[in-house]
Amino acid sequence: MLIPGSYLINRYEIIMKIGSGGMADVYKAKDHVLNRLVAIKVLKQEYSTDATFVKKFRVEAQSAAGLSHPNIVNVYDVGEDDGVYFIVMELVQGITLKNYIDMKGKLDIREALNISVQIASGLSAAHENRIIHRDIKPQNIIMSRDGKVKVTDFGIAKVADSTTVTTTAAGTVHYISPEQARGGYSDERSDIYSLGITMYEMVTGRVPFEGETNVAVALMHIQSEITPPRQLEPSIPVSFEKIILKCTQKKPERRYASARELIADLRKVLTHPDGEYVVIPGAIPQGRTIVMNDNDIDSLKAASLRKNFGTKPEETYVEEPEEGEEEKPVQKPVQKKRPVKKKDIEEDNDDFDKDEEDDDDEEVNPALSKVMMALGIGGFIILAVIIFFIIGHAAGFFGGSGSLFGHKNKDTSTESISTESVSDTSSDTSTAGERVTVPDLSKMTEDEAKAALKKLRLGVNVQTGTSDDVPEGQVYDQSPAAGTKVDVHTQVTINISSGKEKFSLDDVTGMQYQQAQAQLENDGLVVSLEFDYSDSVGSDMVISTSPEAGSQVVKGDTITITASKGKETKTTIVPNLLGHNIDDAIQMIKDAGLTYNGKSSDYSDSYSENQVMNQSISAGKTVDEGTTISLTVSLGSRVTSYSASIPIESPFGRDITDGDGNTDVYDSGQVTVVVYKPDGSSETVYDQNTSEGSLPGSVSTTSTASGSGTVYVYLNGVQVSSYSVDFE
Repeated sequence: MLIPGSYLINRYEIIMKIGSGGMADVYKAKDHVLNRLVAIKVLKQEYSTDATFVKKFRVEAQSAAGLSHPNIVNVYDVGEDDGVYFIVMELVQGITLKNYIDMKGKLDIREALNISVQIASGLSAAHENRIIHRDIKPQNIIMSRDGKVKVTDFGIAKVADSTTVTTTAAGTVHYISPEQARGGYSDERSDIYSLGITMYEMVTGRVPFEGETNVAVALMHIQSEITPPRQLEPSIPVSFEKIILKCTQKKPERRYASARELIADLRKVLTHPDGEYVVIPGAIPQGRTIVMNDNDIDSLKAASLRKNFGTKPEETYVEEPEEGEEEKPVQKPVQKKRPVKKKDIEEDNDDFDKDEEDDDDEEVNPALSKVMMALGIGGFIILAVIIFFIIGHAAGFFGGSGSLFGHKNKDTSTESISTESVSDTSSDTSTAGERVTVPDLSKMTEDEAKAALKKLRLGVNVQTGTSDDVPEGQVYDQSPAAGTKVDVHTQVTINISSGKEKFSLDDVTGMQYQQAQAQLENDGLVVSLEFDYSDSVGSDMVISTSPEAGSQVVKGDTITITASKGKETKTTIVPNLLGHNIDDAIQMIKDAGLTYNGKSSDYSDSYSENQVMNQSISAGKTVDEGTTISLTVSLGSRVTSYSASIPIESPFGRDITDGDGNTDVYDSGQVTVVVYKPDGSSETVYDQNTSEGSLPGSVSTTSTASGSGTVYVYLNGVQVSSYSVDFE
């Protein structure tokens, strides 16, 4: 264990330990070269002398260091210091998805979809770099404070290879794929299975399989079907449930072929929650046309061939060897090939599924089975062709127009409405089995593609779909692929782009603008930020978007987010009030956006009576609008007089009855004190909006005559008390 304050390679200062895993500890540290905080994963001491673990640890760094994506924790550095092996990573402030689920119980659908898309985006970037995570689980997903979701801990990641076969089940048992549990081949679809289990937990609050031991749970992943999530949480959209069920299929070929395909379906859930766009291979709804992927087509072809040849292509038996000889695998004889009919494929679909299950039980290597099947079929086809031509030549079948095969080869197949059958009405000297090369039709218009195919005597089936890269009206995909050798009159399917896929803009109003920006950018949109004042929306929160939420947009569109700067605080400059008549000064205060807060009086030899001789805030100072300001008004020059100290009695806490007969008790208000002097004059010696604690004990004034004067105290214009004072 590293001690806080210690350094690695004289650069990284250890601050504190923040986590621990199976074979490494994680520390918060400071990079003194780049002056930033980082996370450092350090191989535990008990493993640092084990060459296998050290190699595995280095593989993690090499795998993850090549990845750069907003939804993947960045790896900055890798090194070794005096036997301490470490990896320097981005420090993400936040919590794990596991902790988040534990806190909330289960997540709402919109939030679960957003998190799922971000995880899948990170996996897609890794898979495109031929890196398989193999340990996707909520514990390895970090949710940062700004709303970004990041995949971390590529601790058992491995560069994908067609020959990679694991010898141990590497992932955590509750999220492990069936093939990992068996110790078999792992690829991108293994990560998709684990993500499916993670999505299941997000929306239901539980994992699908629980057992007393890890072995029991692993066996459930291999043998048991999960409880459909809508049985546990009926509010889950039908399409989202289908996505989860497709991700968690036992057979990898029935799952999504890539994370990119998964993302496309996840984004459709919000706008089409009950749509039928999620197709699970092998589960074909009645009366619906299903678009099958290459794996499904290969499976159906294999099933059909098994039926037509009368045996499974990979099926072998072993002759009893004579003494000293090795056993030899011998292919069973097959029946003569006949044309494959649609009925055969439909009937063999069930046979194929059963055969696949038998293969799984017998743990036959799938790659070996395919090779054996291909070799067997290829051999029989070649032999049949040779015999056919020998017999045909001997019988004179190829002699001319009157021979058995001298007639033109006509295409009698029936095409669907979207299919054009192309046959050349000019002289056609082609023979059965003549083959042509499928041209590259990409970026061609529909008419150009049709013309190119017709020239080669190929049929065409036109379909439309969205494409992010190919402009509207051009070919973005074709099947068979360009360069493929096919028979003339073979049907070629071309997919014509209808432009980028449109989707509804999410409503991000009220969200923190950085979180909203991350969500929209994750949808492939470009975000432009603007800020404005708002009296109703808090600072840094989204006020609005342009276009508005719900508008139809495509990837690459620019969305303008207007975020709040909070309430606008306006300022003003205090005017110079000195020398102005009191009434004029009060109006100037209001015109400047300030608040008049009363006056006091004093004698002055410089200012005439009723002129402002002092102001509480200096002229020219910048203050917030609404700031209060009080004034001192001149009583004129002081003359020979008799003075009196006027005590200010508190008017507060008394029953005050106003002119309307309403009685109340006040603890603050406008206090006015007026003195009637013995010389016959009167003076307001105090006039302030104040409270009891702010009242002066007394004020002084003078009179040109001696004698007794009367003091009147008013609160909010109502006389509260009166008393006498002596001028001496």
